[in-house]
Amino acid sequence: MIHRVSIVCIALLAGASAIADIIHCPTNFILGDVCFPQTVEYFDLDLDSNGTVDFAFVADIVSFAGIHPENQNKYLIHPSPPPNIGGGVAALDSAYVIGPNSATGSAEDWFGSDNYSTLVFVLDTGITGEFYHNRAFIGLEFEADDGVHYGWIDVEGASRTMENHLLKDSSLIIHGWAYESTPGVSIVAGAIPEPTAIGLTLITALAAIVIRRRFL
Repeated sequence: MIHRVSIVCIALLAGASAIADIIHCPTNFILGDVCFPQTVEYFDLDLDSNGTVDFAFVADIVSFAGIHPENQNKYLIHPSPPPNIGGGVAALDSAYVIGPNSATGSAEDWFGSDNYSTLVFVLDTGITGEFYHNRAFIGLEFEADDGVHYGWIDVEGASRTMENHLLKDSSLIIHGWAYESTPGVSIVAGAIPEPTAIGLTLITALAAIVIRRRFL
């Protein structure tokens, strides 16, 4: 059985763009922490709350967790050696500059495909994915009505746990996300609005999380 979750960050942005350019949505959601027999869970992320899914996550509680971009959206990867196409999602440190020049002269590259890219993959022969037992940032590039925006998602590969006799190596904790409200402007991984701006726009910083669960 498939378990699908959609989370929308509702930020009341009236007047906020003049105070802070970074829109931040904190959360603490575990993906892949589902009970038997629901062995696969999907997470649909609408970054700018415009009613369109920008990125989708998947977590199989046994072996795999990944991310998939909708439309022409992209994320930063560490490319696989040629002739392979794609690569694992890059686990970025805080202070990494995410923007139009992120793939210039660096080890990362922008990528998007119809398939899920690996965050964690547990095999009998070993484990791949830079987010296994690691908390880091995913660099994002996504299309909005006013142009291309840059952002990040704070993701952590959950520690190994045992439930219903299954090892849940590929569960993820999504701690939140943020993006630059100005098109084409870079954002620093982990950057959030300044405290003074949060104080002036409390309704924006205290974002509401709306969780819709649908079983297919």
